[in-house]
Amino acid sequence: MNAATRYVETSKTNSPVHAYVADHGRGVSKSDIEQTTVAGRSITLSTDVDTDDQNLIADGIQATNPTEKECFANALRMWKHNSRLKYVEGFAVMSDLNAGGFEHAWCLLDGEKLVDPTTESFDCYHGVVIDDPEILRRYADEPPYEGVIGNRKNQREFLREQGYVG
Repeated sequence: MNAATRYVETSKTNSPVHAYVADHGRGVSKSDIEQTTVAGRSITLSTDVDTDDQNLIADGIQATNPTEKECFANALRMWKHNSRLKYVEGFAVMSDLNAGGFEHAWCLLDGEKLVDPTTESFDCYHGVVIDDPEILRRYADEPPYEGVIGNRKNQREFLREQGYVG
């Protein structure tokens, strides 16, 4: 079990966000990812991303210009840029920090290969693919970007619709 999955499982009772991610998410382990540079940006990718996929990711990075500390906006912009990039929310961990998990967003290329355009800092992930285009468009068009699952601006409407908030 990777560190992010362990964090999500042990903190499931902390909040509706933790519970939803624990119930519906899946992990990506440290051994399956690498920190690399694409289009001049330091990012995290699955180790099985090939050259054609890297070119697609580079195109997305150049088109969306990801900004540090704006993971939700960055992942939503990448999704809008290319539908092969699936939007994911959950928790990411820096194993050497021993600080628990951080709410975070990233993409999965074709729903399988991790693409984190925001940072190269995390080494374990556990998240949920959100693939409803209507929901994603609604949140992608509403700055400031606070994500979908734990969005406090709308009093966690998504979680309420999923039965996780009363």
